[in-house]
Amino acid sequence: MNLIALDLDGTTLNAAGKLTPLTIKTLQTLQAMGHKVVITTGRPDNISVAFYDELQLTTPMINFDGALITIPHQQWAAAQEVTLDDAVITDLLTLKEQYQLKLVVAEGKNFLLSDRPFTNVPYLVDNPHPDTLLSAQTLPRRPISLTIFAAKDTLHEITRVISNKYPQLLINSWGAWLDKAIEITTQAAYKSRAVQYVANYYHLPMTAVLAFGDDDNDVDMLKDAGLGVAMKNGNAHAKAAAQQQTSLTNDEDGVAHFLIDYFKLDL
Repeated sequence: MNLIALDLDGTTLNAAGKLTPLTIKTLQTLQAMGHKVVITTGRPDNISVAFYDELQLTTPMINFDGALITIPHQQWAAAQEVTLDDAVITDLLTLKEQYQLKLVVAEGKNFLLSDRPFTNVPYLVDNPHPDTLLSAQTLPRRPISLTIFAAKDTLHEITRVISNKYPQLLINSWGAWLDKAIEITTQAAYKSRAVQYVANYYHLPMTAVLAFGDDDNDVDMLKDAGLGVAMKNGNAHAKAAAQQQTSLTNDEDGVAHFLIDYFKLDL
């Protein structure tokens, strides 16, 4: 039995952000064979669960780059949620006063708050008329992540300031957010740790893990997996971390074709 850890954007999903029929058939065939297919994404849970359902998964799902591990549609005793500390959140929100931030979004399991209305933001559901605006006082509970959208020339400075003051935080910029936003979580939130946790749950060693990814937030997972596979369309960091590379891109069913060849599937 293998655990197949799948990043979504740029990896399992095509350029239109969809699962193709071949990808669905391949992953469902592997599930029927007893392999554990695990979505492992930077996306929050609320915009990942549709793919989980489309694949008819029953495994845990990893969101927020490892900060949230749940089994959708049920209470799972082993679920994990790694949140930001109250003092850190309050301090980070003061960045609005120091920099001309375009948008700040706090997210957790089944909740999202922003400091202003927004539409057409990648990976976020439009919120043109929020009932409540984000502040330290309006948060219903500690968020898992804080995403800051700012001008490209200020993002590097903001990242440096946060990294110097809070070395315990993890700062990522990925996919369609690259050079537009940074996502802040705790250092405990990274994909490899979450994959290890799910592998342990199934009594599997990391040598049994096949991991697929394309971006910086996949690097640790690709390094630590028994077999890390970077996408042909992946960036240089992902490719350097992986042991193998798909011969096709995410828009050419690269994951599906790799798995068909690897497991010698007759589809």
